[in-house]
Amino acid sequence: MDKVISYCMRNKPTKGYIIKMRKIAVLKGGWSPERSISIKSGENVANGFRKLGYDVYEIDVIKDLRYLTDELYKIDPDYVYNALHGIGGEDGVIQGLLEIFGKPYSNSNVLSSSLAFNKSIAKKIAKSAGVNTPHYIDINQNELKNISANNPLISYPFVVKPCSNGSSIGVFVIHDKEDLKKLQKEEWIFGNNIIVEKYIDGREFTVLVIDSKAIGAVEILPKHEFYDYSSKYDEDGSRHIPNYNLEQSRNANMYKMAEIVYNSCMCSGIARVDFRYDGIRPYFIEINTQPGMTGVSLVPDIAEYSGMSFEDILEGSLKKL
Repeated sequence: MDKVISYCMRNKPTKGYIIKMRKIAVLKGGWSPERSISIKSGENVANGFRKLGYDVYEIDVIKDLRYLTDELYKIDPDYVYNALHGIGGEDGVIQGLLEIFGKPYSNSNVLSSSLAFNKSIAKKIAKSAGVNTPHYIDINQNELKNISANNPLISYPFVVKPCSNGSSIGVFVIHDKEDLKKLQKEEWIFGNNIIVEKYIDGREFTVLVIDSKAIGAVEILPKHEFYDYSSKYDEDGSRHIPNYNLEQSRNANMYKMAEIVYNSCMCSGIARVDFRYDGIRPYFIEINTQPGMTGVSLVPDIAEYSGMSFEDILEGSLKKL
């Protein structure tokens, strides 16, 4: 609790600062497969800032540069909150535009966003920093089609997923030959760069990191085998357990690994770091620099469990001019 109070006090704007920073533009929507979730995140964020007394303008982002720049210059906000998810929103693309626009914006910058969004690069960075991550191999679409069911690249079970995507879209757990053959018969529509990763059978955790510090974590109990799209966004898709039973040393190690990954990728603001735990050690899976901010998302839940309101998180995200 002391850590939470300290964080809130450090990030609480002064009276003069609040007067200076009045207008906030919230970017939502976008053109990725996560558009509908981004709209919900953006609406939730916008309502939170309105409760804090800010003048909030919501921009439904489409893949039209003139439209977006016209909207930004028309509104002329003091601050931009990026609630976009997936391709174009958390891979450094929108961050580059906002750098040119010249106003402060939420969370990680161009480089950090692009590094973290590429799961393979993020894993290489984590591994080089001494963080434990499952064994994985980088392949392309043609190589996926040609994996031998009798002699796969990684022993069963393993995970096949896009190198750069979000919301668990395009993630498949392959238990046996039949699963692999079924996947190979389908058209792969999730990009040419693919990760084949050893499946860690065990528990699932996620850690909230804000400004380099692990604030809290929850254990995720999804309704399906792993934390897939419906588990993330359906009202009854998963349970988020704050008072989970995990050895203190393992928990501390997971927090430390989350901070190492965050800092190694040079992130800023809010990020969520995902882990699997096999009963012996936690394994880093991925880092999300634009985590969901909907009513059923993990970040608001972890914040609440840690003694912070959703509005505390938002106001803490403001960067001073």
